[in-house]
Amino acid sequence: MNDVRRNMFNHESNENLDLELQDKGPSHKDRCHKKREVILECGLRPSDAFFEIDDGQVEKGQVFVLDRLRIDVSCFKKPLVKIEFSSLIVFEAEDEEGAEHEIEVDLLFKPVRVTKGEKEVVQSWRYLYEIDVENKIDELEVEMSQPFTVTFCDKPTSDVHEYVMVVEGVDFEGEFDALRVVKPDLSAIAQGQC
Repeated sequence: MNDVRRNMFNHESNENLDLELQDKGPSHKDRCHKKREVILECGLRPSDAFFEIDDGQVEKGQVFVLDRLRIDVSCFKKPLVKIEFSSLIVFEAEDEEGAEHEIEVDLLFKPVRVTKGEKEVVQSWRYLYEIDVENKIDELEVEMSQPFTVTFCDKPTSDVHEYVMVVEGVDFEGEFDALRVVKPDLSAIAQGQC
């Protein structure tokens, strides 16, 4: 019974494959079955982000470049670039005022693609840690170290591109002793689509 099923499915699969290749022509089969080149690039200058804190308050408007890489996909037709980024978000904060206690860290991570001097934000991701406690405790203390990782695919033009990962402080609640984004790591894999 298994042999009959296997042959039945193989026949249909082969028939569909033949039809698909006939529709696209023989040159498509040759192009897509050739070995395709893959490029791997790693970040050039990873740099930790140490947010400035004044009297327990994180200063507004801080932006940091975490890592960058350069990738040359000019040899590919229809390049596809997969970007991976990882880091650790580390903070220590407390809230000891009032009957309610709140600690919040709101960060925005943005990869920027730079091509021939033109900058474009490719995507953005928000990291939000928020804790509200409404019972009658004296204070709330939080020490946190959390991984933050993103992967995405980009379809740039056939050119040389630089990808820059940026983090921006958006909003903060509580009194902070420390806020850092550490161990940033940016990498890219690229291949042309047939």
